[in-house]
Amino acid sequence: MDFASSTNFMGLRDLSIVWITCQIGFPLCQILVLLRAEVLADDTTMLLRDHLFMEPPRFVLDYLTYRDSLFTESEFLFPTVDGQLYRLTKFIKRIMKLLQEANVATSPSHPSQLSDEQYQALLSLRFQLQRPIFQNALAVALCGYLGLRPSEVARLITTDLDFDNRLIILRQTKSQEDQELPLLSFMIEPFKAYVRNLPRYAPLFVNAQRSQWDRRDVTEVVSHWGEGLGVENLTARKLRASLGAMLARLGVPPALLSKILRHKDPATALRHYNEMEVEDIRRLLENLHRRDFLPNHQTIQDFQQMYELLETDE
Repeated sequence: MDFASSTNFMGLRDLSIVWITCQIGFPLCQILVLLRAEVLADDTTMLLRDHLFMEPPRFVLDYLTYRDSLFTESEFLFPTVDGQLYRLTKFIKRIMKLLQEANVATSPSHPSQLSDEQYQALLSLRFQLQRPIFQNALAVALCGYLGLRPSEVARLITTDLDFDNRLIILRQTKSQEDQELPLLSFMIEPFKAYVRNLPRYAPLFVNAQRSQWDRRDVTEVVSHWGEGLGVENLTARKLRASLGAMLARLGVPPALLSKILRHKDPATALRHYNEMEVEDIRRLLENLHRRDFLPNHQTIQDFQQMYELLETDE
């Protein structure tokens, strides 16, 4: 489990434990040994033993979905990242750490004894805890759908997203000039929801130390995403090339392709476009011998013999 997945899982798990403990009043030691089979849930309700909850918090339902995707073999409702029983002492240490991160008192730390200020502070940590997995998905979308380079993704800040004009402003690009790209319709709401949780002029993407990403972080995220799909050694550059190849196959004119991929010299896109045509022609010609297109049904072997004769004549 990578950093983003483990942070997301542990955050949702611990917030869910706090909420359930406050709701049903079970001793914490009993909450931690609950089994997954003791909970039934759909999009709006949850049944925990004989306790029915109408419209439980979204993070609790999200936790159940995420937990089930990661731990199909674990019987525990709240396992550790290894799928084992979550010990009371470990949970208390985690809650004290979260309270510290939320800048509120770390005592009392038992969920049933938390003040309203402590409880609300914990809930406010949800974005921070889930941010790594949110930002990974958004970064991959920028690379895959818009062909951004890793350095361009890493440098983005909140004000680079112009929601009024539905634009992404790229600064300090490879061409040494600011460039604009369309913010695709399906990206607008996710990015708006994400940016609402950030200060103005804040980096869009940060690492575990809260420092702004560099190109290596983007490369690592794309590679990990590819591995999840069974694609080895995937890079942002390959996603960019794939986007260009797809657009070329769709017949996008080289001038427009150059604008989309933001090549300073349109000839770069033209060469790429022509390369795609050459590859298509190559595949067509190499398959001709299988389709009886050639006169007298010549085969590859026939041509090889012909070349041998020509070499002999010389």
